[in-house]
Amino acid sequence: MRVILFGAPGSGKGSQAKLISRDFGIPQISTGDILRQNIANQTKIGKIAEGLINDGKLVPDEIIIEIVKQRIAEDDCKNGFILDGFPRTVGQAAQLDSITKVDVVIFIDISINEVERRALTRRICPQCGKIFSIAEKYTEVCDECGSKLIQREDDKREVVRKRVDQYLAQSEPLIKFFKKRKILKTVLSKNSAEETYEEVKKILLQVRAKRK
Repeated sequence: MRVILFGAPGSGKGSQAKLISRDFGIPQISTGDILRQNIANQTKIGKIAEGLINDGKLVPDEIIIEIVKQRIAEDDCKNGFILDGFPRTVGQAAQLDSITKVDVVIFIDISINEVERRALTRRICPQCGKIFSIAEKYTEVCDECGSKLIQREDDKREVVRKRVDQYLAQSEPLIKFFKKRKILKTVLSKNSAEETYEEVKKILLQVRAKRK
């Protein structure tokens, strides 16, 4: 089963991807993670991307599509995959459409006010990567490894607003693109990842049943 998770920054795509991967046995694919791996390993694509990033330029769609194409060709993707936060534009979606058939796009719908609230109260452990919400329980130290929590640059107010504005500009055309292909399903983001996942799982079970 080939799944795209789509939604605003902070809507919980990453949490949903982990739960789907656990229950359906398909890998979560984050283009950001793959790009960082290519840069760390100094692959041909990684070197090109690193040069662009160092010059303050965006990595072009052609490179992003190529790393996705390479990743979904790996053995662990033979039964499907979860694309987390990709595609971001209609251009990327059209190119993805030319290399693979997506079974379902799950749109996690969330209010912009809630996106900002989640981002501004999110803290992360720099050592083990565990994420905390200080709105739910205030703490300054990771309960797993004892490291001091930090706020990511992406979660600071000015950056959050820029990311939200960018998302709003790109999301409407993408929603239309996926609706036209009749693969879009909408889920309202709930208070917890587990509550949201109950709805996500129902959709995926239905999609899987239709594929058999």
